[in-house]
Amino acid sequence: MCYPLRSELTILLFSLPSGLHVGRSNTRQVADRRFNDVQAFLTSLFSLADEIAHSDLVYTFFHPLLRDQQDVDHLNRKGESTEPETSGSGSLKLSVQYAGGVLSVLILHAQSLALTPQGLPPNPYVKVYLVPDPTKETKRKTRVLKRNSHPSFMEMLEYRLPLDVIKNRCLQATVWNYDSLQENQFLGGVVIPLSSLRLREETVAWYPLEYIPR
Repeated sequence: MCYPLRSELTILLFSLPSGLHVGRSNTRQVADRRFNDVQAFLTSLFSLADEIAHSDLVYTFFHPLLRDQQDVDHLNRKGESTEPETSGSGSLKLSVQYAGGVLSVLILHAQSLALTPQGLPPNPYVKVYLVPDPTKETKRKTRVLKRNSHPSFMEMLEYRLPLDVIKNRCLQATVWNYDSLQENQFLGGVVIPLSSLRLREETVAWYPLEYIPR
């Protein structure tokens, strides 16, 4: 790793408030105070130049490499796995929660995304709707990441709607390969009935990407 990258990250880390420490908090009150500071740090981090925000150093911090996880997977076989089971079409990790009149959908990571027809890693982005939505008013999109089959998006998408409306919708998240020269390539998607989730609590899970008729 080059020294300029480490210097940029070091400066950003030291910009955190002095009261912020990395580790577990013993009280919910302290944790709540730290949340805004951490969120501001992540926003600053992912707004840096691509060679920093999407570097191997940042990626491996937020999204362990698959080969590193293989040694851990066998420990979870008798219980609930913390990593996705893939069928070759890729997976998407989401966090979903309803609080304060807002449905928050955090697009975390994807893994094992299909290569382009040219055999290159895709330029992925995620598109989200709350279906049914004939007018496409709930359309939200992440930014496009460059040449990455295992991207970390770390983007929050929000919907300010009543809970009774939310419960009657399904969350549809689809992953696409951006192509500036031709039609974007569909990489797979997931449809989650929101009535199946405990929306007042955060749900974090991996979902296998499947074909969704469009």
